[in-house]
Order: sequence, then C-alpha cells, then structure tokens
Amino acid sequence: MECVTQATAVDGTALVTAVLENPHDEPARFRLRNELDGPVWPPRRRGHPEAGWDADGYEGVLEPGERRALGYAVPAAPQEEPATIAWTEPAEATDSAPTAETAARSFRDPRPPRSVISPPGRRLDEGNTGERP
Repeated sequence: MECVTQATAVDGTALVTAVLENPHDEPARFRLRNELDGPVWPPRRRGHPEAGWDADGYEGVLEPGERRALGYAVPAAPQEEPATIAWTEPAEATDSAPTAETAARSFRDPRPPRSVISPPGRRLDEGNTGERP
C-alpha cells in the first residue's frame, strides 16, 4: 500500500490529506492511523461520520490499482508525517457486506419539510372553519 500525506494549519486545526494507492493484484484492507496529538474529526454526512472513520483514523478496502484521497481535521498542530498506514491485509470477498452503521447513513433526514411547519405564532389550520365540504 502506498500512502502520501500532508497537513496544513488553519486556525489551530490541522487539515490532513492522504492519497492511498493499492499497487497489488488483490484487494487490500488497510488502516490509516492519525499520528497527530488529538482526535480525528472525520468528514460527515447528515451529521454522521462517513463510513470507515473513528477517533483514531480510517479503515477501508482498496481494489487492485485503486487510488483514493482521504481528508480529515485534527485539533492539533501539523507535523511532517500526520498519518501512516498502521496495517494492511488481504481483503475478503465478504468485506463489502452492509453494516447497521452503513444502513443508518442511508436514511433520509427525519425532520419534517419546512413547508409543513407553521411560522411562529400561526397555526397551519388558521382560517379553517372546521366545516366539512
């Protein structure tokens, strides 16, 4: 597994980018470990961390020849090697099985649409006399 990383400081936060590539002929599972002093702030979708992220880094699978860019933030000062590959192993064919966490990320926003919420101080049924047609 090949990995190139860099970190940039922005207002006391390190923005980390990593580009990983699997040069092998087989799929590979890997662990990208954060090396900075602080928890990983992963990318989020609908308020939930993207699949594969936790407080220490990212775990995923790269297909043969696949290249992937990852990015995250850490409330810390950047350093020369902000992230490293902690381990790699051959990936199993069942690695892509969905998990409960993956399924939860696919749910739509549970909040009602703004068009059905009445403005403060006004009821949606205002003007309705209650008579049936």
